[in-house]
This record gives sequence, C-alpha cells and structure tokens, in this order.
Amino acid sequence: MISELIEPLKQWAEHTIGSLGYPGVFLMMMLDSANIPIPSEVIMPFGGMLASEGKLNLHGVAIAGTLGSVVGSAISYWLGALFGKEFFLKYGKYVLLRPKEIYLAERWFAKYGLKATLYFRIVPIARTFISLPAGIYKSHFGIFMLYSLIGSLPWAYLWAWIGFKLGQNWTEVSNYMHWLDYIVLAGLAFLLVRFLVYRFRKPKAVEADAEVPAAEA
Repeated sequence: MISELIEPLKQWAEHTIGSLGYPGVFLMMMLDSANIPIPSEVIMPFGGMLASEGKLNLHGVAIAGTLGSVVGSAISYWLGALFGKEFFLKYGKYVLLRPKEIYLAERWFAKYGLKATLYFRIVPIARTFISLPAGIYKSHFGIFMLYSLIGSLPWAYLWAWIGFKLGQNWTEVSNYMHWLDYIVLAGLAFLLVRFLVYRFRKPKAVEADAEVPAAEA
C-alpha cells in the first residue's frame, strides 16, 4: 500500500523536522506539494506534537506548513509549464509520480479547471499532484497561488492541531494511514466513474451542458 512505499520518506521527514523545527516543516511540506509524496498527514501532526511539548509553536507550525505547501505548489506549477506532460509520463516514476496519477490529475483539472487546486487540497495523495496540470495548461498563476493558499491553510492547521492534541500519541495517526489508502482509492474510483459517465453519456445530453473549460483564465 501507499503508506508502506513511503515509509522511508516519513522517517526522513520526522528526523528533519525534529532537527530543523519550522524550516524542517516548511521543507517537508514544500516537497510534498512539489510531487514528492511525503504525507502531510505525518508531517503536520509530528510538528503539532513538538508544539505540545513546547519545542515549537502550534501557529508557527501551521504557518510554516502552509507556506511550504504554497511554495511547493508553485514549483510543481512551473515544472509542469516547463517540461510538459510527456516528460513526467516518462520520468515521473523516479520521484514516485506514476502515469496514473498524472492522468487522474489531468482529468480532474479538465473538469474543474483551476478550482481543482482548491478542491483537492484536502484529498490525501491527490493534493500532492494536482498542481502539475495547472502548469501544463499554463493557467493563471496568480489565481492558482490564491487557491493553493486558501486550500493549504486549513489543511495545515487541522493536522497540526491533531498532532498537538494527541501529543506523544501522535503516531496513532500513522497507525491508521492504511485506512486513508482505502478511503482515497474509493474516492478516486468514485470520481473516475463520474468522469466516465459525464464523458460518454448521450451526445444530446452533452450538448445541452455548458462546455467545461480545460483551465480558467
């Protein structure tokens, strides 16, 4: 499962945050949003746990995580704009970015436009890759950054607060990560079915709907 594949990255994240504090939270969340799947569901609770011990401040952890996520999203955007989809289909596997993640993110973006970068900020795994098609489509960068900020802030605060409340028991979050895998896979399946129904329903029904833009201005 996904949680097993990224176990070394989780351990690295914990060590980095424990050593660097706020810069460590910023760095890990930046990498998470720049297509390196280090789960924020581990990064932020660990930072929250350190805040519960008085080593960090809860608000500082959440803000560092938010800023890191926004910067990482910008990096992902510009990587998409610079290299394009075909490059990541060929080489994305070297950073655990598989073709199916690229195609799913592209489908979501084609349906929802830039708002996909807001909607999927709260979806595990999807949030890591959703910024890439925004760059591939060369969407409006300012709006993209605004949506990234709005979506990242509550997510960072939520998981930092969970870690703060759990304290030393924050690892309970990791123990239930495999359930997140199942939830995410079920969610992805649901979204894919919706996309296929929308894509292949009768031509008259399709013509009656307003055309969904590939990206927002």
